[in-house]
Amino acid sequence: MGSQRTVRAIAVSLVITAVTAAAVLFLGFDRHAAGDGGAQVSYNTVDMRAQMLKNGDLHVTQTFDYRLRPCGTPWRQMFQQYTLSSDRVTNISDISIKDLTTGRVYTQDTTVHSPGGYGDYGWNNECAGRWYIADITRSQTAPEPYDAELDALTPTAVGEPKQTKDVEIGWNIPSTASANSMRFALSMTWHGVSTAYDDVVALEWEPFSALNATPAARVTGTFTFPEGIGESNSWAWLHTGAASETTRGADGSLRFTVTDLPGGEYINVVVMTERRSDSAVARTQAGAMKRRILNQEQWEAQIADDDRRRRARG
Repeated sequence: MGSQRTVRAIAVSLVITAVTAAAVLFLGFDRHAAGDGGAQVSYNTVDMRAQMLKNGDLHVTQTFDYRLRPCGTPWRQMFQQYTLSSDRVTNISDISIKDLTTGRVYTQDTTVHSPGGYGDYGWNNECAGRWYIADITRSQTAPEPYDAELDALTPTAVGEPKQTKDVEIGWNIPSTASANSMRFALSMTWHGVSTAYDDVVALEWEPFSALNATPAARVTGTFTFPEGIGESNSWAWLHTGAASETTRGADGSLRFTVTDLPGGEYINVVVMTERRSDSAVARTQAGAMKRRILNQEQWEAQIADDDRRRRARG
């Protein structure tokens, strides 16, 4: 699926991190973003929307507004990397990528092209406007094909032996020396995200990880639930050390805004719903979890309040 690839200009990468006792998923976002301190790649804005499906999967749409500064070589390829795990995220499908600046919808390519192997004309005519998904478990420089229908992992419960696989989703942009704004929308479905306990279904969505080095000037996000889930039978919490605001709608949706997110700061959302009799979540775990998650959130809220008071006194 392509030969050795040279070093690329990277605009974004996404990784999955570990599971906690209180939730089942972390999405860590390794960003090169906006705030921006002279960073070569910046985010003017980032918008994240996650829709929880009836079977516990998660449909995610991420809209990025990039600022690309000159870096010596043209910007040509952006990508995100994910670690699939049978106890967290078993597959990624329904991928679509659109350049919102030009309106161009990218098409899938089965080959991962090396940006260093082309001139501007060849790259723009042969590679730009295409996206790919590849298996990089063995090597990032020699990616292998990934088929969402054939290569998905089988869900396993938390604590059971698990299988993992690293994949990369990338898209080839026209050769670009610099840009004040380039907007892209990436949509996809994450499978096997939720875990159904005896009393609740729970997951944790983390669009920005503490491992990320680049700040974002403004991040907005919305998490919505399946039909029949509302504010009375669902819970959602935002975690971040940056300045933030949250609201919840009558349908239970959580909306948040985070401003001036510095590098090394995270954003994550813990979500829990009452388990219904018609639950179709593939991963199940014996035992009650509702009280444990509520206690955990209360404890973390107390820690955050104490920290804010200490900083205010300082």
